[in-house]
Amino acid sequence: MKGYTLTTKTKKNIRVLKLFLISLIFVLIAVSIAIVGCNYIGNRNFKETFYSVSSLKVNNKVRIIQISDLHNCSYGKDNIKLLDRARKLKPDLIVYTGDIVDSKAKSNDRVISLCKELADVAPSYYIYGNNEVEMYYDIPLTQESLDKKFGFNDNNRQPDKLLEITDDLTRKLEATGVKVLKNKSDTITIGTTDVDIYGVLTSNPSSFWSYAGESFDEYMYSNENNLKITAIHEPLVFEEYSPDSWGDLMLAGHNHGGTVKIPMIGPLYTHDGGFLPDRGGHYVSGRYEVQGRPLIISSGLENKNILRINNQPEIVIVDINKF
Repeated sequence: MKGYTLTTKTKKNIRVLKLFLISLIFVLIAVSIAIVGCNYIGNRNFKETFYSVSSLKVNNKVRIIQISDLHNCSYGKDNIKLLDRARKLKPDLIVYTGDIVDSKAKSNDRVISLCKELADVAPSYYIYGNNEVEMYYDIPLTQESLDKKFGFNDNNRQPDKLLEITDDLTRKLEATGVKVLKNKSDTITIGTTDVDIYGVLTSNPSSFWSYAGESFDEYMYSNENNLKITAIHEPLVFEEYSPDSWGDLMLAGHNHGGTVKIPMIGPLYTHDGGFLPDRGGHYVSGRYEVQGRPLIISSGLENKNILRINNQPEIVIVDINKF
């Protein structure tokens, strides 16, 4: 009788445990769906992240809007929300730091339309990201692939050969008034402040110095009193190299803020930094100091990923003042 009683209790405990575990699973699923759903709804809008930068090279305030990693998304019909905010923010300069298009999209008309409208708001510069490269180049822009394509080595490399490759996106963008910077710089005067902007095409660390080094040095060491802004899509190169200077301000994107941000822990994963990249000292999103100057990495505007959690899409606004 005693043994029979123990067996009955055991069976009852097992049933209770099973019910508890099933209930717990359903609760976790419900909570997960709620979190994903709430974030998906919240990600229909973007936040604005403001940064203040000081430089003795400016004579007047310079305001920059950085747009990154849009991936052909739209905020409102014809991106009216982005356009309205850009107009109200009154930037002096707009910088696109890559992946504004999406390599899987059938058309870039939405991006071209946005860039055309924003070019009327402020002078605009566009830097290619990996999605633009995937769409318009037949190889990854690593040193090994580029050298193989052109038949180059360390003794005969001609970086300008890469820049002779043209594509429809560049032609369409420049027809709107946007300047596309591919391993080259441009100078603009804002108020009475002269600004040099350098855009990196070969952002892979293996090809940066071999294909962009000469033009980058010319940008850095000519007109040294000009404010220097270096724009690049992938920030990994800032981890790999330490030149005398990268400029007075660096802008990058690519990492989408780690996509998932865990409270009190940080970004979950990036392609270059792996899991918990912040803990490994990698540049993911936000403001960093590199060679004594600010590097600002946008979390981007892509909002199609339903697993973008605790990481609202953003536009970045940088105000540069003398002090």
